[in-house]
Amino acid sequence: MSNDDDDDEKPSRLRVVSDNPNARSDRKMNWAKNEAQRTLAVFASALLRVMAGSATESTYLMRHLSEFIDAQKELNKSSGQWLTINELEEALLLPRADRDFARSDDWAHREWLREHGLDLILQGALRLAAHKILNERPHFGGKYSEDLIEAGIKTLEELKRPPPRSSPQSRKPNLAAGWDDVDLGPPEIPKRRLDERLATAIDSSQRKEVSRSAAGFNHADLKELRKAIKAKDNKRIAELTAKIGRPAFEDPK
Repeated sequence: MSNDDDDDEKPSRLRVVSDNPNARSDRKMNWAKNEAQRTLAVFASALLRVMAGSATESTYLMRHLSEFIDAQKELNKSSGQWLTINELEEALLLPRADRDFARSDDWAHREWLREHGLDLILQGALRLAAHKILNERPHFGGKYSEDLIEAGIKTLEELKRPPPRSSPQSRKPNLAAGWDDVDLGPPEIPKRRLDERLATAIDSSQRKEVSRSAAGFNHADLKELRKAIKAKDNKRIAELTAKIGRPAFEDPK
């Protein structure tokens, strides 16, 4: 084979070409920004723990601050700027409880009440802590901060209320609310013994015949007939059946 044939059989190399010539630098800038926001959040978290009385977090506080400063320098090196005010708020603002759920979802509603109540308490407590760490009196005596805390407590107290019971109309028709609502079909009729069923059938048949027979055949004769059938007394059977207009049984002998 010639070299030209070998060249034709070799697969061509694919090269990914981005439409944005600055794609690599943009990715580097985004990574530097995310890293600066992350290190700032870590430093703020450590600072709050120190304020709350942690005995070990203060050891790492300055290291977290140094990591944030280095991340800021790296961001400035790659983009020529520092974190903006909006980016600082995005890193430090507490996440808010999400209220995107259906009204009928009681569990999600109670979960939101818990998260929202804690958010309000934290907001009020952080405002008071900001004044207290500077050893200054809060504005208006801390009224707004205390109102937030009170609102959060009231929100959490709503969790103590029992959830509302669902109305019968809101229940799905194909679902049973309890064992009493389960349809197990018609009640089972207990089976009778064979002799009881035969006696009932004979009694029913003889009652119909009595209504059509002569007045001489009474209830006592019916009892006698049942006894004769049970004793296989053909003679007595013949006598009794004659009263109701039926042919007498022949003696098998």
